[in-house]
Amino acid sequence: MIVGAGALGIVTGYHLQMAGAQIDFLVRPGRLPALARPQLLYSFEDHQLHPFHGYNCYTSVAELKENLYDFVLVALDGATCRGAEATALLAELGDAIRGTSAFVIGGPGGRDHCRDAMSLPDDRVVMGTMLMLGYQTDLVELPLNPPTDVAKLAQASIGYKHIGNNIGFMLLSEPAGAAQAFKALYDRSGVSKATIVKRSMFEMFVPSFVVTMAMFEMKGWPCAAVLAADRELLVLGSRAIKEAMRLPQFGLIGKMLSLTMTPGKMAKNNLKTEQVYLPVDWSAFNRFHHGGKVREQNIQLLRDIFASGRSKGRAMPALTELLEHLEAHTPN
Repeated sequence: MIVGAGALGIVTGYHLQMAGAQIDFLVRPGRLPALARPQLLYSFEDHQLHPFHGYNCYTSVAELKENLYDFVLVALDGATCRGAEATALLAELGDAIRGTSAFVIGGPGGRDHCRDAMSLPDDRVVMGTMLMLGYQTDLVELPLNPPTDVAKLAQASIGYKHIGNNIGFMLLSEPAGAAQAFKALYDRSGVSKATIVKRSMFEMFVPSFVVTMAMFEMKGWPCAAVLAADRELLVLGSRAIKEAMRLPQFGLIGKMLSLTMTPGKMAKNNLKTEQVYLPVDWSAFNRFHHGGKVREQNIQLLRDIFASGRSKGRAMPALTELLEHLEAHTPN
């Protein structure tokens, strides 16, 4: 079962169905008309349309109680997941599946909230999220780069692209049973793979990603070359990442890896990532997704890093400056 049918839910559901899973969506009533017809997914890899149908859609937990699930994927961003409406839904859903063997997958910033709201033991809930780029074509129109098939993309409800090595989903390594079971299922799609990473490594590299998104927002979501030319901002971002990676919980590895987070290295990484995303416009996608849809989730992740540092007596001046900017700025 997938809670939510945005890009994350649809793209992941499509690949899970290819792996042999029966997919049920739990959605708001207003989402039903769009899901009543087959979803057409445009792949920026082969530039073909891929139909997705044969799933079930429900609008209340009561409709689900006769069904047994192996997995419940909460495909909501962290901020939405913590909202009153979603929390009430998760509590009801927890009551429905608590006596079953279903594992729950919650996203970054939402995994622990899912566990608590659903009153499930820690070994029943794993953090996991899609690693592919994916977006609903009715929510944003991105710049078109060759060899995009414009006519086919115009027919699609979702556009998606693997970023590298056909890795489409990421899970944290603990609890191991949940992570390994979901990976075994997902990998059966034959076209996309799941990867499992250690929690400590994931938490160590989260600051690098969310700080990078903060830097792009502070600059107005330009191309990577424009950000690369802003030495002052790159220095600030580099300092913020180093502050996070040098926190005590990351030990010697964190200190050593922080040495690689130089302004020049960050600029080079951004330029490389921009090329990997092609033909999708990376900056335009980030403006839509990280500057809007999951912006509050990213800010909360930064707040959590900041709170962790302050609790250990660290001043975190660079991260403080980034946070102050983001919290004071209202995106367009």
